[in-house]
Amino acid sequence: MDVARATSRSMFRDALAVLVDRPGLSSTERNEQIDGVLRYAERRGLSFDHCLVARENDRIVASCLCIDAPGRTSSVFVPGISYEPEVGEAVVRLLDETIRLGRERNVQILQATVEPGVSHESQLLAQAGFEWLAELIYLDSDVTKPLPMGPPLPSVTWEKHSEQTHGLFAEVVQGTYEDSLDCVQLNGIRSIEDILASHRGTGEFDPDCWWVGTVACEPVGVLLLAYLPERWSYEVVYMGLLPAWRGRGYGSVLLRKAIELVRERAGLTLTLAVDVKNKPARKLYKRFGFVETLRRDVWIRLL
Repeated sequence: MDVARATSRSMFRDALAVLVDRPGLSSTERNEQIDGVLRYAERRGLSFDHCLVARENDRIVASCLCIDAPGRTSSVFVPGISYEPEVGEAVVRLLDETIRLGRERNVQILQATVEPGVSHESQLLAQAGFEWLAELIYLDSDVTKPLPMGPPLPSVTWEKHSEQTHGLFAEVVQGTYEDSLDCVQLNGIRSIEDILASHRGTGEFDPDCWWVGTVACEPVGVLLLAYLPERWSYEVVYMGLLPAWRGRGYGSVLLRKAIELVRERAGLTLTLAVDVKNKPARKLYKRFGFVETLRRDVWIRLL
């Protein structure tokens, strides 16, 4: 069995066919999914240069797709259905090669997401040295609905992202990681500039959707939104409070600001992800009408 890069469009389509295959999926449905992936990649300017296949007698038996993103991160996709042991071994070989090539490209973090409880994918990732990071809950909110009633919220002054305020954003984002309950294993792993580059690379970046809240010229927290054109919605890419301001109602201030920004832009839906262990944040999101849509386990490999 040999490992090679997918170098032609037909070879890449065959690799995608292995990646999207699921029990009961018809050939028509599989082709529709492949076409959808290609259209999405074209709209977002994504590169498929890092797609590997394992072949035996010129037949693709396993594939692995790696899509690089700003901030020296890369998303890894492996087949989502259970295979015979020798094919599982091929996937691990592909992951090992993906890790080697990622180091050559100066990638810092490889990340894969799988459905919780899907043991075969998790086992293959673990064999390749990936570690479980967190279970994320993805939530949506219909921003056309009335906002929750409650006590008056604190007053906040807002600073928009710009070249002049970039240092402020870096300082505040870094500060909000202290005692954070979201994906705590990543704290201290990446530089703040890589972190901000990764956030800018989510959806469509608009500085009018990045804000730092201040009280009496003191930073309180940060809100980073992005437009997701493929979903016609906005995402809370990151939202965090500095430790001294937590538990004082400022989380509601940030979230209300997010909803107002989406409404101003005629958006209908606001989406976000939260670590299942972050109970205070989950309680806040529930109060603002966010509804769970799916869950995913996140696995990472630090390079």
